[in-house]
Amino acid sequence: MSIETFMAEQGDVIARTLERSDAATFSNMVSAYDRILFVGSGSSLNALTIVRPWLQPIIRQPVEVINPAVFLREVETIFGNPLVVILSQSGTSSTSIEAARAVRAKDWQVVVITADPGSPIGELGLPMILLPIGEEPIGPKTKGFTASIAACFGLAAGLAKRDLPALPSQSVNRTTEASRMAVKALIDGPDLPSYIVITGSGRHFGVALEASLKIAEIAGIATAGFEPEELLHGRLHGTDANSLVIMIAADEQERDLASHTAVVMAERGVEVVLLNLTEAVTPFDWFQIDAGAVLPLDTILASIPFQRLAVDLALRREMMPDAMTYPGLSKALAIKTLTR
Repeated sequence: MSIETFMAEQGDVIARTLERSDAATFSNMVSAYDRILFVGSGSSLNALTIVRPWLQPIIRQPVEVINPAVFLREVETIFGNPLVVILSQSGTSSTSIEAARAVRAKDWQVVVITADPGSPIGELGLPMILLPIGEEPIGPKTKGFTASIAACFGLAAGLAKRDLPALPSQSVNRTTEASRMAVKALIDGPDLPSYIVITGSGRHFGVALEASLKIAEIAGIATAGFEPEELLHGRLHGTDANSLVIMIAADEQERDLASHTAVVMAERGVEVVLLNLTEAVTPFDWFQIDAGAVLPLDTILASIPFQRLAVDLALRREMMPDAMTYPGLSKALAIKTLTR
């Protein structure tokens, strides 16, 4: 199977993830805590970054997203009674495994979210939420990432005592298919961008980070992900006529800001387009879908066009999307305990 297969499976995988009861079961077992620590790296960190801005104002307690390496450096300075959520899709990330061991030694409340109960992190015997994604034995995760968003929102909704909207598999599948034509139109010219910048606010900052990661690891193109405010404060000076800026707009204010940025940068020869999640279209839309009815799961739909963009950029560059730019790099860097 290939990344194309895994991308096509996302509608069903997300539906299965949202239907599972283990997230709700765990949330009902949680006792008092004074903060939540979300721990993960790579795509896992990005999925957790998506969920934090939705959860924190509802529960009115601090929610922090932290890389496992940083967590391990600071674990002895963490006081109080945290609830620790460790997300590791493969269950093989070395520092996430060590972070789980450290939490177990502290006797803090913890849950591990993973796709493989037989993985090194799954075998630690900690409470677990299973991602029902099946096999995805390639480096760049697609269905694993969107299922992670779904599972983390499922847990967050349980902790917050809130219901999530339905996200039918047909909606995911329609977005997947619509992405094909949108991406083709975006990169149909003779030259590909040499630098791609993606922005997103709030929960969509994590989408921007994941988009940047996917394009870099699949297509080998330099990328960056920012909050829009950071983009406007100097980052645009690093763009030129060979750059592409994609701004995610999830509400009217973000849409107006992105449209204004597109006008200003067009005068300077830089292309700025919108991934527009509002109901009103703009002349600068790359991809537009009214996703207001499925908040906060609009983040899942927003992630899918970037997956397609990364794959098609790789194909245009005559690269193998499944293999990533430098095959075997994770093993060489010793960031995984084993290859699967």
